[in-house]
Amino acid sequence: MSRRWWGTLVSVVVTTLSVITMSSLGAGVLLGLSREDRALPCDRVPGTPEPFEGNRHIPYEGAPHEAYRTMPPTSGPHSPRVVVPGIYRDPVPEELQVHVLEHGHVLVQYAPDVSADDVRALERLGRRHPRDTVVAPYPALGHGIGLTGWQRLHRLDTLDEQAVEEFISRVAGRYDHGWQDGATDCLEP
Repeated sequence: MSRRWWGTLVSVVVTTLSVITMSSLGAGVLLGLSREDRALPCDRVPGTPEPFEGNRHIPYEGAPHEAYRTMPPTSGPHSPRVVVPGIYRDPVPEELQVHVLEHGHVLVQYAPDVSADDVRALERLGRRHPRDTVVAPYPALGHGIGLTGWQRLHRLDTLDEQAVEEFISRVAGRYDHGWQDGATDCLEP
């Protein structure tokens, strides 16, 4: 076989594979556009809906502001800084917690009475959702586990891994500087 023939064959194969690949990607995009991503109905979102407490930035951490109405906070005045999702061994200040929520993330926080084994389980759950979750201690909680999303709160007396997984999966991303994909605060009008 001549080099010319091999060159032609390789060109045809590469072109064919390229067309197939691009066609597959295009079909995937079109199918994605035709599929309407909608938020879960409120009765399928875990936790309790909480009233909007504002979303203004305070000038610096520790600046005076209105007290939060929920423990942990679910909205309200917050720091202009934000922490990235991940596992934290130190408490995250409340003003940073709220900014994390404003970006659509979920906080999984635990009180001092939560066992080391349960903390490891919470961290493992957080690692399953590395873009969506902040896991941290929260001594002010006093007891148990607090799960928060923007205007959403779920408290657990003891670890329920399924409930934590469900909260993260269903609440993360519902809000990101505004309600996403038809989500609402789920408060009765």
